[in-house]
Amino acid sequence: MSILQSSKFTAILLVLFSAGLLQAQVQIVADQDVEKNLTLIAYNTSEIPYTIQIEFVSLENLKSLEGDLIFKVARPGKTNLVTLQSIYINEKTSFNYRTQLFKGEYLPNGDSEFPYLVPFEKGVTFGMRRIIPKANPAISVENLPYTGVLFFTDSPTQICAPRKGIVSEMRMDLPTNSQEIADFESENFIEIYHQDGTFSRLSGLQENSAKVSIGEMVIPGQIIAELFNPTNGSEYQIKMIQSRWDFNENGLQWINFPVKLETANAQLKSDETADDLTSTHSEELIIKEMDKKELKKYKKN
Repeated sequence: MSILQSSKFTAILLVLFSAGLLQAQVQIVADQDVEKNLTLIAYNTSEIPYTIQIEFVSLENLKSLEGDLIFKVARPGKTNLVTLQSIYINEKTSFNYRTQLFKGEYLPNGDSEFPYLVPFEKGVTFGMRRIIPKANPAISVENLPYTGVLFFTDSPTQICAPRKGIVSEMRMDLPTNSQEIADFESENFIEIYHQDGTFSRLSGLQENSAKVSIGEMVIPGQIIAELFNPTNGSEYQIKMIQSRWDFNENGLQWINFPVKLETANAQLKSDETADDLTSTHSEELIIKEMDKKELKKYKKN
């Protein structure tokens, strides 16, 4: 992309990122000032931030003080991403770059020790076990990457948010549940984005039962959907998966990770197996991430 020798130049680059049913549109605008310094600006119309990987392939009469490969966060609304400095004001400038978008904000020190509620109403008796996808029988369960946790109960119950966050994605139009334990794309689900850059997905929900909408802020214990009705007298089940971005030699990778769970019996990890537990909604955990305005509203209600 070339930039002509004018005192002011604006180029609009449209980047489209799709993950499942969520389509987040981010506009990247290249804005040049009178001294020919060029600023990349992101306009994010989503309710959650996006991490943008920017790789400068070629720069003519421009330099990046942050290197040729950088990561920036486009928050909802307008964000100045990076400024390229002009070297010679009277010479032509041009640039070429590649971008990748990653849903959410990449935070290298994400808190995997943050406690979560079990996503049932308060006082429900339940069991839990780690989700084990079909795999090579020669590979032991201990060596399989963590997928998520399955909660099961004999009692009908509504599904609640396990932690404060923004509803970032959902699918609620499927009339049946998947028969495969780890086939999350064939089930109704609601995804919640948390302020530390992590996500929670609740999968196995009743068709068209959502009590929330995309972009809505939810608090722990808030009812968000109904549980899928089991057939043939089987137990009620819900799957919960926590995910985040992890950086390694291959770049940013999407991983699932186990979390701490608060129950009335004890605090457990989501990769454990247990029965005869009781769900709880402690006020300490419900208000743990609230700001002053949210806390005042909660206390008033």
